[in-house]
Order: sequence, then C-alpha cells, then structure tokens
Amino acid sequence: MSADTDARQLHDHAVSRRGPLTMGVLTMIVYGLAWLVAGVTGLPVPTGVRLALSLVGVVTAGAVLIAGGRLRARGPGRSRRVRPHSMRWFHLVNVAQTVAILVAVLALLRAGAPGLIVVAVCLVVGAHFLPLARIFDVPGYWWTGGLLILVAAAGAAAYGYGATNATVRSAIGLPAAVILWATALEVSRRG
Repeated sequence: MSADTDARQLHDHAVSRRGPLTMGVLTMIVYGLAWLVAGVTGLPVPTGVRLALSLVGVVTAGAVLIAGGRLRARGPGRSRRVRPHSMRWFHLVNVAQTVAILVAVLALLRAGAPGLIVVAVCLVVGAHFLPLARIFDVPGYWWTGGLLILVAAAGAAAYGYGATNATVRSAIGLPAAVILWATALEVSRRG
C-alpha cells in the first residue's frame, strides 16, 4: 500500500497501519532515545559509563526500529476509525504540546526550579498522548499517556523530597524511554 493510498484512506476515515502511524513509531523511537540519554546523564557513574550506556541506547533504538518493521510486515493489522480531520487535530495537539513545554521551561527557569523541567516535559508529553488516543483510534496511547504522567508525578515527588536534579532526570528519562519504545513496538504490532 502506498503513502498516497494511506493519505486518501485517512481522509476517508479509515487508516491502515502504515502512513501516519509509521511516522509516529519513528518519532517515539527517536524521542525514546532522547529520554534515555537524558536519564543516563543523571546517573552517578563515570562519563565513560554514560557514553557506553548511551551507545547501548542507540543500539536498542535500532533494534526497536528493526523489530517494529518486522512486526508491521507481518500483516495488514487492524483497521482503525479516525476522525475526518485527524491530521488537523494532530497538528493542533502538537502545537499545544510545544507551547506548553516552552511556557513550562521558561516559567521554571524564572522560578529557579530547573530541576522540574524534565518533570514538566514528561507531564506534557504524557498528556499529549491522551487526545491522540482518540484522534487516531490507538487505545494504547491511553496507557502511554497515563504511564508518562505517572512517571512525571514520581519525578515531582522525588524532587519534592530533595532528590538532586540528576536523580530526577534519571528517574524520569529511563522509564520514559522504555514506555515510548514499548509503545512503538505495540503500535507496530497492532496498527
């Protein structure tokens, strides 16, 4: 099935597992790697170990990409019902996410709480999955959003109890990476 066919189907309210979801899977893999690197930078280990762990993250992201491709190749997947203007809503959700992250970063820097930036970003990213679950008829996004919000809450609690900024980064970055990679695999498998 071609990308053009996928685009037409999107406008006809039916979407195959290719097209927009493929881009979503790639995005989750890349951002999963970014979260992993953020988490690794907070670990109390020598720089060489951080670099090695980051390299393991790159290899893991590559493995998730390959596994996702194999899962997609297994069959047509399930049909999903999406709204007629789903891409418009997708873009609006992502613009809102970007604005919310920028506002949070600026506000937290101004408040002298840079350690909470990673918490705010994880919270906003988690929240952005909630409308996407409905927009693209991907029930797994409810879990992704909910889990990322819980990770953000745990990071906020750790910060509130005096954890260092580095500890908070690790406490959020590492599980966020796993959540995004697991979601990428599940979306690849189910469509």
